[in-house]
Amino acid sequence: MTKKKKEGEKEKESSRRCDRSAGRYAESGLRDLSSALPLVISMHLVSPVPQLSNSTMKVFIVLSALIAVAVSQLADPLAQPTPYSFGYTSNTEDGGSSGHQESGDGNGRVSGSYTVTDLEGHSRVVDYVADELGFRATVRTNEPGTANLNSADVTMESSGDDNGIAAAYAGNIPAPVAPVAPAGQAGVRYVLVPVTDPRARGYY
Repeated sequence: MTKKKKEGEKEKESSRRCDRSAGRYAESGLRDLSSALPLVISMHLVSPVPQLSNSTMKVFIVLSALIAVAVSQLADPLAQPTPYSFGYTSNTEDGGSSGHQESGDGNGRVSGSYTVTDLEGHSRVVDYVADELGFRATVRTNEPGTANLNSADVTMESSGDDNGIAAAYAGNIPAPVAPVAPAGQAGVRYVLVPVTDPRARGYY
């Protein structure tokens, strides 16, 4: 049987069903309105959700996750500043100790200090403040070879023997300048040494 014959038989069967239905309506006394209604011959079911390929679905999932993360990171305009503070003390491997404490008001102003003490009893305490005026530190130490010097918003308060450094630095302190190696000179190495080291003479 050809395709056209099959379609023709389907239409005949459909019209026979309509005729039988009309006869039943007539017997029951109901009026036949089937001729006024459009006849639906075929209906295609369409999925309400479009089918997506695996790669499209993966892109959709990644974008959804990124949007969720971005929305969760939005700053709450009504959030209150969160102050914090912490502190610790620890023994070092060489027998000394170190510690740090800090507190912040949640608005960007931070203050704190850290301490380092060696086995011989030399200690360095650095008190610092960071706020709208910048970072400022005060260093208190009893380490030998240090002097009471102030530079770059750092105050150095030394109670150790300065070995005459303070007298050498009376007046303004120039910024240290590192020596420049001639171009093409191989094997030159720069070493940071304390100002009390004899190798530092002439550079400060």
